[in-house]
Amino acid sequence: MSIEIDKESLSDIVTDGTPDNYKVIGIGKVGCGIADQFKQYPEYKVFRISSDLSVKNSLYIQSEKNIEAYEKNFDDVEADLFCRRFKKSDSIIFVLQGGDPVTGITLSLLEKIKHTKVMVIYVKPDDDVVSVIQKRDDRIVYNVLQEYTRSGLLEKMLIVERSRVEDMVGDVPVSQYEKSIYHFISYIPAMINYFENTGSILETKLQPPSICRIGTYGLASLDKNIDIKFLFPIEEEKTAHFYFGIPDEMLATDNKLMQKIKSQVKRFSKEGVDTGFSVHSTELDGVIVLCSFYSPRIQS
Repeated sequence: MSIEIDKESLSDIVTDGTPDNYKVIGIGKVGCGIADQFKQYPEYKVFRISSDLSVKNSLYIQSEKNIEAYEKNFDDVEADLFCRRFKKSDSIIFVLQGGDPVTGITLSLLEKIKHTKVMVIYVKPDDDVVSVIQKRDDRIVYNVLQEYTRSGLLEKMLIVERSRVEDMVGDVPVSQYEKSIYHFISYIPAMINYFENTGSILETKLQPPSICRIGTYGLASLDKNIDIKFLFPIEEEKTAHFYFGIPDEMLATDNKLMQKIKSQVKRFSKEGVDTGFSVHSTELDGVIVLCSFYSPRIQS
């Protein structure tokens, strides 16, 4: 299933409803690429951890050979100055891809913004196209961040498997390939944040237990023949929430809409998983169904 996203429509929607204290920090090439996609929404202020001196709103770090060198040589003074701008009331979306050597600075950086509410979006690299060292680096940072999240030092950690995103994006020109992936990954948290901050027409919303902080996203549909497309094969999820974004015209004219929504929620429900849903009015041309899933356990 490939996904087409109307950037202009989404920008209008998110601009209308997201709080203005969201900050996005991208680290490394992929993290910065995803963070840049949030720039289209004025309510998100974007920062980058970069080795490019010309990049604004960035923390410049010297290029190093490996993850150990990045961790050892991280400039603590510069990092302190960079992080002073982040306030206790800020909600920070921290984005990175595993296997990038620059992720060696991650724990030191997170220590400096621990007074904020930090949500990590962690992109798992495609194991088929990375080196043995990159796999090792990914495994180290991935596991440590999950331990931090599970202990409550981070608000939550959403895991995205890059290969699954590539399958969902489908065929795009090579020149637009990376940007399409970055936009897709930014789209889902931006839209969910919009839904959560603008209210709903109807909802049965459940608050995930405090131990359920590790999760992933999914895409679903009102079509009974289409299954959920998980962005990561989450294990032992305990809570799930479905966000139904419905065009205004459909809300006003489809008398069987509620039946369709409830039918899909029941079809997707699993024994032992607390499942909620919310229905939201949108000005999009079609229906959008997004999902979030959380687990209390460390993911493999």
